[in-house]
Amino acid sequence: MGPWALIAARWRINVATPRRRKPRPGARVEDAERPIAAWNERQALRAPMIFSPMIGAAIRAGYWFLWVRCPACRTINAIDLRTLDRHADAAVTSLIPALSCRSCRPNAPFAELVRLSRTSIADEMRDEHRRRVLGE
Repeated sequence: MGPWALIAARWRINVATPRRRKPRPGARVEDAERPIAAWNERQALRAPMIFSPMIGAAIRAGYWFLWVRCPACRTINAIDLRTLDRHADAAVTSLIPALSCRSCRPNAPFAELVRLSRTSIADEMRDEHRRRVLGE
């Protein structure tokens, strides 16, 4: 094969492979935030769960805390998604069997997912207390 044949072969390969567009800055975060916001709205309405965001998308968008409620004792807990040993492409709903309430064991019901949040419950309570005390 001569040198021109190699150049022609490379040219055919370059023409045949589609070019990837460079994503605009912040596009990954925006793309991750949209489904999380929609999922949080559906959870607030207690609508049937049609889809579930991925753990990696939640972390990428800055929603690090998953709020979970025990239907038996009605306690709410925030789980930090960054500390979990789960695949980033796993759905948030895949965590339900592992999140049973410790005070309701051994026959604890499955946990209910409340919402994905940027803050933990402790941060929310601290802010609420500050608002009450300082009158903000």
